[in-house]
Amino acid sequence: MLETSLHEPGNSAETSAPQLLLASAGDVPFIVEAIVAESRLGHFSCDCARPDVLRGLWHQIQSIVTDGAAPMPGSRNGAAARAFVMQVGQANAGFAILMEHAPGGWHRRLELFALATQPAYRGRGLARSMVRNLVRDADSAVVYARCSRASVGMVALLGSCGFAAMAADGDGVVVLESHQSDRC
Repeated sequence: MLETSLHEPGNSAETSAPQLLLASAGDVPFIVEAIVAESRLGHFSCDCARPDVLRGLWHQIQSIVTDGAAPMPGSRNGAAARAFVMQVGQANAGFAILMEHAPGGWHRRLELFALATQPAYRGRGLARSMVRNLVRDADSAVVYARCSRASVGMVALLGSCGFAAMAADGDGVVVLESHQSDRC
């Protein structure tokens, strides 16, 4: 399981080289604010304009970062989860969250639960780097993502990282998977 950062600070030759790090409590506001901003653009399906949803989002991200577990409805409640931030220099440029499909299933099936790159850092390959590093180092047989079919950019990004479309539902959500046997 991804317990620590994929790259420790100070290991790169350049201080501005992107680093993918395990998120800390100080990163929670960045992650929540990024989700809220992208939700307004239709990239996440939560209605962050509702105070109860926003409180729940804060609680969920804080729990993932501090406890390594996600408060979720139903059978996924308590599933292990890890949040990561991509830093360029001292700035958070993006984040990603990996979560077990079901509690105790880290090595069998993980969901790339959320991913976003700050607008100022897009077009630099940071999201692709996050996805490739997380999938490579996740130690899970399957990593999958669910995204709106309308999120053409996200579907293309995941496809370029070796994910294949597996299913689509009536709500326009497509499920893409990356299998360990197909990874380099």
